[in-house]
Amino acid sequence: MLETTSASRRQRRWAPVPELSADRLQRRAERLAEAVRSRRALEIRYGGAWRVVHPHALGQTGTGRLGLLTWQTAGIARGPGDPGEGWRLFHVARIEDARFLHATFTPRPRAPRKGWTAGIAAPAAETPPREQALAEAAAVVAEAA
Repeated sequence: MLETTSASRRQRRWAPVPELSADRLQRRAERLAEAVRSRRALEIRYGGAWRVVHPHALGQTGTGRLGLLTWQTAGIARGPGDPGEGWRLFHVARIEDARFLHATFTPRPRAPRKGWTAGIAAPAAETPPREQALAEAAAVVAEAA
């Protein structure tokens, strides 16, 4: 794995948000909302690195930016001691590229609090609770049998 210094991480972390037209940002948001609703895994490039994520919610953050709350399963870690897997909030305007993967996922368990979507104050799209998703999958299996 390529080592990065804390200075280079800070520089990458605080780089200015790229300017996107409103139309392009809207199209990107629509594609990401589709991934959230259909529980499709994504491969995204963010900060110059590819990551595999399970998108759980999309919406406006408390700072007014459009955010994507994900469970990251593979890709660059935050730093030493970070396994690379876990909850991540990505600013949609900073996502450099996104690809739908064939895989779908079961939503992660939610924190036992009302605002489970972390930094997203107003979700525009979110996965169903894990229990509901599992019940839907069981119903499909039972119907097929």
